This record gives sequence, C-alpha cells and structure tokens, in this order.
Amino acid sequence: MQAYAPTTTNLVHSKINKRIFIPKLMFAPILGFAIVSGHIYVEDGFWDTTWEVVSFLILLIAAFGRVWTSAFISGRKDNELVTDGPYSTTRNPLYFFSLLGYIGAGLAFEKLLVAVGFAIIFLLSHWPTILAEEKKLRGRYGDRYDEYARTVPRFFPRIGQLTMRESVTFSPRTFTRAVLDCALIMSVFVLAHFIEYAQSAHWVPVYFHNIW
Repeated sequence: MQAYAPTTTNLVHSKINKRIFIPKLMFAPILGFAIVSGHIYVEDGFWDTTWEVVSFLILLIAAFGRVWTSAFISGRKDNELVTDGPYSTTRNPLYFFSLLGYIGAGLAFEKLLVAVGFAIIFLLSHWPTILAEEKKLRGRYGDRYDEYARTVPRFFPRIGQLTMRESVTFSPRTFTRAVLDCALIMSVFVLAHFIEYAQSAHWVPVYFHNIW
C-alpha cells in the first residue's frame, strides 16, 4: 500500500486552518457568558428594540455583503487580481463583511461586551491570514498588486471609489455556498432570541445581569 505524503499546499492549508481554528476556541467562554447573563433593559422597551433592530441590520448587511462579494470573486480568484466591485473599495471585502457579522452576532445577544469580544477574536484569528494572503498576492502579481494596494485600503471600505464592470465570470458552486453562508449568518439572530426566550422561560439560568 502506498503511503500518503501530504503536499506543500495541504500543509500550508493545514497551518492556516489551525491558525484560524485555535483562536476561535475563545468564543466558547464569551458565548457561555452571553447564555448565562441577562440584560437589564425592559423587554420590548426602547433599548431592547433598538439593539434588536441594529443587530438585525448589521447581520443583514454582512450576509448580503458576502453574497455580493462572492458574486465578483467566484470563478476569478485563482485566475486574476480582482480589483473591481467590492474589491475596488477594500482589498478584503469578505473579511470586512465577516467582521460585521461577528459584531452583529454579539449585538443580537443585546450585550456590547459580547460584540466587542467577538470582534477582538475575529481580528486575532483572521488578521494573520489577511497578511499572509497579501504576501501571496504580492508574490504572484508584483507591481500590479503594489499599485492596487496604494490606492485601495486594506480593510475599511472607501465607498466613493467603487468601480463596476459590465460582466464577470461566475461560479455557481461558489455563489451557492455564499448564499448558504448568508442563511447561516441570519440564523444567529434567531438563535440569540431563542436563548433570550429560554432565559425568560427559566429553561436557562441567568446568574447575573449587566448593562453592557
């Protein structure tokens, strides 16, 4: 029987996956905090409703932003340097919309501390990957990428310089996966409110209340 020898690509992907997965384990205590702590806002009052609306809108922007970005990147990522659509406003639109998703997920629990914790963990787990991908693109495209990096911000979008193409190559498989991700992102809102209902029904114990 021939022994399996992992390729260099597989080893690189394995290292990246571990680098992303291990910091994500830090989500467990923050999620646990969200489950066993309650907010002090009046149910269906001003602040309760405000957090619900804000978190839903942020999650919606994150979900559709990832779908929009995937429509531009699908079928092109491995063949060309994509600089149009969302990639004309930021070099990392998928990561930017993912960060919004993490913040929106935290706010869905109506706790600012959870949202801040989610955002910090996202940056810890993904920022090294962003830098590694930049190095890879710079090595592949050289001066073209350097020029792109000089005019387009790394992370936070510059909406005023959005440019669009008439048509792009489309990959149905990648786009379909993005749509499924969209549904998963929005399900966080449902999960957070199910936990809130479980707390009010005393299915889940609430050990302390906090304003943040």
